[in-house]
Amino acid sequence: MQTYAVKTDNDLKALLRVHKRMPDMQLGDALIEEGMISAEQLETALEAQRQYKTSNQHLGQILVQSGLVTPEQLTVGLAHKLAIPYVSIAEFEIEPQLISRVPPELAQHYKVLPLANFNGSLVVAMINPFDQAAVDALRFNSKMNIEVVMASSEEVVEGVNKHYSSYEEMEALEDLKLDPITEPASNEQALHRVEAEAKKKPIVRLLNSIVLQAVNTKASDINIRPEKERVNVFFRVDGKMQFVRSLSRNLLPALVSRVKITGQMDISERRLPQDGHARLLRQGKQIDLRISVVPTVNGESVVIRILDKDAGLKPLDALGFSPDELRQIRRLISRPNGIFLVTGPTGSGKSTTLYAVLNEVKQRNPHILTVEDPVEYDMAGVEQVQISLAKGYTFAEALRHFLRHDPDVIMVGEIRDEETARIANKAALTGHLVFSTLHTNDAASTVTRLLDMGIESYLLSTTLLGVMAQRLVRVNCPDCSAEESVEPYIRKTLNLAPDEKFQRGAGCFKCHYSGYHGRTTVIELLRVTPEIAQLIIAGRPAREIADTAVSQGMRSLQQCALDLARQGRTSLEEVYALFTE
Repeated sequence: MQTYAVKTDNDLKALLRVHKRMPDMQLGDALIEEGMISAEQLETALEAQRQYKTSNQHLGQILVQSGLVTPEQLTVGLAHKLAIPYVSIAEFEIEPQLISRVPPELAQHYKVLPLANFNGSLVVAMINPFDQAAVDALRFNSKMNIEVVMASSEEVVEGVNKHYSSYEEMEALEDLKLDPITEPASNEQALHRVEAEAKKKPIVRLLNSIVLQAVNTKASDINIRPEKERVNVFFRVDGKMQFVRSLSRNLLPALVSRVKITGQMDISERRLPQDGHARLLRQGKQIDLRISVVPTVNGESVVIRILDKDAGLKPLDALGFSPDELRQIRRLISRPNGIFLVTGPTGSGKSTTLYAVLNEVKQRNPHILTVEDPVEYDMAGVEQVQISLAKGYTFAEALRHFLRHDPDVIMVGEIRDEETARIANKAALTGHLVFSTLHTNDAASTVTRLLDMGIESYLLSTTLLGVMAQRLVRVNCPDCSAEESVEPYIRKTLNLAPDEKFQRGAGCFKCHYSGYHGRTTVIELLRVTPEIAQLIIAGRPAREIADTAVSQGMRSLQQCALDLARQGRTSLEEVYALFTE
């Protein structure tokens, strides 16, 4: 049976009328019949599978990773194997009433797209035809029998995003009667109208859909940015901004007001920035939303930070450190007093590392106080305080009170100024263990930054235990990792041999076609040894401190990242970014 990729509603119905289930066949045989691989290539892949038996690698994964087939060709082969019609949906015309049969949250969660109504059955394109939970949910919600066809994962995801975005936007605009919300004579009337529109079901569903899609794609932030003609929505996934959808500008006032209502903010205030907070329950997990609304010349811009406690509160050994790095970190944080600093730019995972360190120290049952801006995750057994600049309650002010509150361990969200640095140093001198962060590019320059802040060198050499500079690098997707093509100038910059091979994700459904799945931490850990302490007292430059630390075994950030690339865990593209940031 040669697989027929249908492209229209009529073609699909014609195929379903004559389609009969075929006996199951092996995937390799199906791919050979489709002309995608040869018998010799199949035998090579099967031999590789036998070698990978302990790692449970599927034949399809091996074929994709070896470059013999693309993810789409693999899906075509699976459709042939299972005798399920394979559909090309890129040019498919789907009627809005069919889209309305499947709720947006189901379509996003199960990655399914309704295509046609055939003899009273709803025909849906699915990536995984064995997902019985999805079929049952579709049958229950649509009140129809379900006929499954297969399509490429890329086309299904794009189709869901395209058609459900259009449907939700059209529904919301229709509810607004396609009339932009303008300022009537009375500001009070305008406020009441916007508030009423924000509470209507289409706007509520639109915002819920955006947030749900972000949670499903493991985004850390949602950006809703107004432009002159449209409103663009972006997600930050694995540290990179990705465009998601574009909405009519007419929806902006009601959508922003809905965000403000959700975040318990003042919807009448449009000229000043506002911060809000919301909490949602997703599959039994509690997820916090930190919301920021800022007025711009094109309208109010919204950023929603998604704080997933399961993702943010990780044990120390789940952050990607090597066994030797873990041993050194644990030795430093087991000391009774002193300062341990985590440094790096915004978004480098400093807070996640500090929470992991606190979780480790907490096992000794000390009295722990933290001062943060803001408190991102609630930790049981830890007393957490949030600063309030509007009320004059700063990091330094909180630290002064902490010293009279009998703590064993103090965590300061960030050392921003000389006053905070001095009080933190005083706390370490008087027998407390202090953890904090600083915005510096590497470990050695942290020492010179603290000296520049006014900390006496002889005191710093006594209190500073160690500095860990860190970055987050994206990890290659294990389902589509393939050999990376490396530009000669990158090899030259990184001083690599011309025949040295590296891996990079090619892009597949599981990684949302980015080639990466998740991030891991790369670090350089500077321990204040007696030799380093003498350099601090002498006020030596950061370069000399770094060279001494390397001679004592410290790996630089770039070397740590390069080791990950040589292991195939990340790409040289990510490593090179560390050199050019």
